[in-house]
Amino acid sequence: MIKEIVVASGKGGTGKTFISSNLAYLIHSLGENIIAVDADVEAPDLILALGGEKKRFWTEDYYGSFRPVVDYSKCAKCWKCLNYCRFGAIKKSDRGPLIDYSKCEGFGVCAVVCPSKAISLTRVKTGVIYMAESESGIKVITGDLELGGGSSGRLVYELKQRSRKFLKEGYVVVDSAPGIGCPVISSISGADLLVIAIEPTPQSIKGACRLLEVARSLRVKAVSVVNKYDLNPAIVDKIESMLEVEVVGRIPYSDEVVESYTAMTPLLATKSSIKETVEEVLNKILGEVP
Repeated sequence: MIKEIVVASGKGGTGKTFISSNLAYLIHSLGENIIAVDADVEAPDLILALGGEKKRFWTEDYYGSFRPVVDYSKCAKCWKCLNYCRFGAIKKSDRGPLIDYSKCEGFGVCAVVCPSKAISLTRVKTGVIYMAESESGIKVITGDLELGGGSSGRLVYELKQRSRKFLKEGYVVVDSAPGIGCPVISSISGADLLVIAIEPTPQSIKGACRLLEVARSLRVKAVSVVNKYDLNPAIVDKIESMLEVEVVGRIPYSDEVVESYTAMTPLLATKSSIKETVEEVLNKILGEVP
């Protein structure tokens, strides 16, 4: 049986990758099968937090978007494509419609409305997918979206599907992108447990509230961890009632977290003074998995 845990946050900088990397390390140290998925495809860094890339198993190009191509020999210059494009990606020229690919979202409406069938859609490469082993011995599947590449939600779906192909049983730990956009929704969908990383600030709490709405609409169980809780103790006791979600642990602020990041070493692999606290919180997370 495969158990999928997603670590997400309503905003960046809350310690999401810190929690997911150390959770993956703990599961690995317990002798369980584990694959980590870096679903922040616009800025993947999970493998760095796990020690960096030791060995790459495979790489494949990802073709997740479409690009319209105009056959000017068929174009009647009716300009329906221009009128229906909501992104202002089409302009007039003497030859016919001129497409600005920097604005095009690849939805293909132009091809649908063209009466002359002069516009066709071609798949384009928008990123890469690869699987590697980190220096800490944990296998990581990640995607890296090209600059300006689209369909990040679809790419995350592909990452999760591939992770399950390599496991008959064990854990998939997904390090989500921040926010509540398409890649986050794709990360949470189908998960057994969502762990929301929160810092004791109004901005983080507001983001967590929005994230909880997503989880509830997808019917995914959610718990939370308050990271750097001692920076604002007055608000910590109110978080559980404000969010109506269980707080399974509190992690204090520590310069040792920064040091472990700098050394590309999971905190649990060090002699940190907060190691036992972090390990206790992570064990509570595992106990929440249905």
